[in-house]
Amino acid sequence: MAGAPVRMVGLGLRDRSDCASAILENSIELGADAHFIIERSEISEFDQGLIDWRGMLESRHWLVLSTSCLLDGKSMKWAWGSSLTFAELEGCKSVMVVDMPRDSGRLEEAWGSVIERIRQIHLLFIGPKAMKELAELEGIEEDMLLGEIRSRSLVPIVCSFDPENGVARISHALGQEIIEVGREVSFERWLARFLCELPQSGSGASGIASAAGSASG
Repeated sequence: MAGAPVRMVGLGLRDRSDCASAILENSIELGADAHFIIERSEISEFDQGLIDWRGMLESRHWLVLSTSCLLDGKSMKWAWGSSLTFAELEGCKSVMVVDMPRDSGRLEEAWGSVIERIRQIHLLFIGPKAMKELAELEGIEEDMLLGEIRSRSLVPIVCSFDPENGVARISHALGQEIIEVGREVSFERWLARFLCELPQSGSGASGIASAAGSASG
C-alpha cells in the first residue's frame, strides 16, 4: 500500500474463529492500522457498556463485520447492531461479510438481520460457501445474485470471491467486474487486500477493478 495505512476496526468473535477476525488479521499483515473492538477471550459474553464506540470508529475507513457474530449470543448481537449505528454517525464505512453459520439452518435468520440494516452497509461480501444457499433463499440464479442484491438494496459494492477458481465478482453502481486473481488466495486474504487498496484506488469502475486485481499480492 502506498501512502498512509488504511485504518479499520473489526468486530470479531472473542476466540477469533470467525472470518471477520481472519480478515482483520490479514489486513494487519498487509500493513493496515487495524484493531479489534472486543478483546480476545475464551469467554463469549462481555460488558457492552465498556465499548468506546466513538473512540474506536472515529477517523476509520472501515468497520468489518460478519454474520457469524450476529448469531453468537446476546452481547455480540447487541454489539453487532450498535457498531453499525455508531459507524454511520462517525462516517466509517461498514463492511458486512455474509458467511455460512455453523448451524446452516440459521442463514435465513442472519440474512434477515442484514436486510434490516442494509442501508447502513457500504460493502457487502457474500462468502463462497453462502452464495448457493443465499441464491436459493432469494430465488435468484447464483450468477445473478450479486447484481440483484445490489440493485434491490443500493449497497454501493456487492462482491464475492471464489478461492477454488480464483475469481472475484464485484457489482457496483457503474456495472460489474469479473477479475481473475489466483487460486492461491483465500477469500479472507482477497477481501483484506481489497479493503486496503480501495480507499486509495478510488470508487470508480477502474479503481474498483484495480483494487480487486491487486488482491493477489
